[in-house]
Amino acid sequence: MRRSLRILAAAAALASAAAWAQSPSASGRDIFLRADKGNCIACHQVPEGAGPAVRANMGPRLDAARLKGWDRARLRALLDDPMRANPDTVMPPYGRHRLLDAGEIERVIDYLHALP
Repeated sequence: MRRSLRILAAAAALASAAAWAQSPSASGRDIFLRADKGNCIACHQVPEGAGPAVRANMGPRLDAARLKGWDRARLRALLDDPMRANPDTVMPPYGRHRLLDAGEIERVIDYLHALP
């Protein structure tokens, strides 16, 4: 009985993860925060109310003032492969390494452009 419950729980967890991965409704904020996706919050701070308060300081604080002048193409290039602009960066190449698909990158860009 206990083994059956563990198997059912594991199957439910896998189904849930698979549904989330296929869901086009995952917001850019969700992707930005999720450890198994962007996990951007591990290195970047965002304005109060736009995400959790963290003490991360590996990457720059992200807000409207910081991102002023960053159009979609520039952000897309940065998220796809930041090493093109800065070979010494520690930021992961989300697109090149397929950590995020093109739609997820677009939703993160939407989130970044909406930051106060």
